[in-house]
Amino acid sequence: MARMVKPVRISTKGQVVIPLGVRRKLGIKAGDHLVIVSGEDEALIMKAKRYAETIRGIGKGLYGKTREEIDAYVRGEREAWG
Repeated sequence: MARMVKPVRISTKGQVVIPLGVRRKLGIKAGDHLVIVSGEDEALIMKAKRYAETIRGIGKGLYGKTREEIDAYVRGEREAWG
């Protein structure tokens, strides 16, 4: 995958202008929603819809595989609260 690297500057209001070439490549238009995912010393900007697609199903099977298993897990947690 070819990466485009473009330096940008943060304004005094904390605003960033996304370069036209990047906006065109990603299909970003005025009014689109973006998500910033930050790490220790880096940040990734993604279209909100794309971000949602990357995390969809992340917890699948975590609390059980069937509705009954999930319900039993939730009941157990509620009982533990006391």
